[in-house]
Amino acid sequence: MGGNKLSAIARTVQTASGRISYTEQGTGPVALFVHGVLLNGHLWRHQLADLSDIRRCLAVDLLAHGDTEITPDQDVSVTANARMLT
Repeated sequence: MGGNKLSAIARTVQTASGRISYTEQGTGPVALFVHGVLLNGHLWRHQLADLSDIRRCLAVDLLAHGDTEITPDQDVSVTANARMLT
């Protein structure tokens, strides 16, 4: 792939689900990367680097994972994570 790649940038966004952490790299149509339980968005670092010349890659940290913040009584179920991603 091309050699003119943008560096990954760690970002956060305030949502109804709380402050969500994600990594962004590249430009173009969005590709969303979602990790599994007990992992975080760092899992996708190689894919972001390899695809960033053709996609705006976003790797999110799910609720209670990585740098995403939650409250002590917050719902972190699969359904709550699906709502957050939407």
